Amino acid sequence: MTSGETVTITGPVVFFTGAGASVGAGLPTYRGTGGMYEDTTLEPPHARDVTLKGLPALWARFGPRLRRAEAVTPAAAHQSIAALEHDHGLDVTVVTQNVDGLHTAAGSTSVLELHGSLQRVRCMESNHTSALVDVTWRNDGVPLCPTCGDVCRPDVVLFGESLPAGTWDGAAAAIRDAATIVGVGTSAQVYPAVLLIVDHRTEHARRIWINPETPPPTDGWQWIMATADEALARLRGPSTRSTTDE
Repeated sequence: MTSGETVTITGPVVFFTGAGASVGAGLPTYRGTGGMYEDTTLEPPHARDVTLKGLPALWARFGPRLRRAEAVTPAAAHQSIAALEHDHGLDVTVVTQNVDGLHTAAGSTSVLELHGSLQRVRCMESNHTSALVDVTWRNDGVPLCPTCGDVCRPDVVLFGESLPAGTWDGAAAAIRDAATIVGVGTSAQVYPAVLLIVDHRTEHARRIWINPETPPPTDGWQWIMATADEALARLRGPSTRSTTDE
């Protein structure tokens, strides 16, 4: 793709997004240049950290990410994806590895969060799920469930935990039915999420890979070496809805 060139895509379209989709919002990637895990000695939060004794330390590890999330709004990338749905009339599903909630905040209506969301908590005793904004916090930095008062963990999938089956099945179905699949800002290194975009699941569709550094996982993808904000702004649907349409 040359600078300024637009690309017309057809639906149904699935956007498979990773941390690079949120860089324009001010959130760091995980494995790219300057990413959170560029230091390979830093281990990500693990399922073994989810204990009553370990909750304060677990929440402390998520603290910097939560504080960043409070200060950010959707980037141009999130807004461009939402616009393809609302302004271009495309059937859009977002399958995201991100836990920042920015796709929903931008207005995308079909968002499958493979790894959960930091905008939610889940209580340890009864698995009640609540919005982060609705909880109260103990002095040790652990939130309390607004339904039952129990202590809560982040409603995210930690290393060592399984992805939610319903979300996985929905993502696999959307990819199976897609005419266009767009990988955005992902390293294609996180398992099992990357198994959703292996060749036998995606080769029926047109495949576009948006990443300024990391190449696509296999041949057959059109690689656009640009940031998510830059590249997604140049995607178009086959037709644009008129603002006067009833």
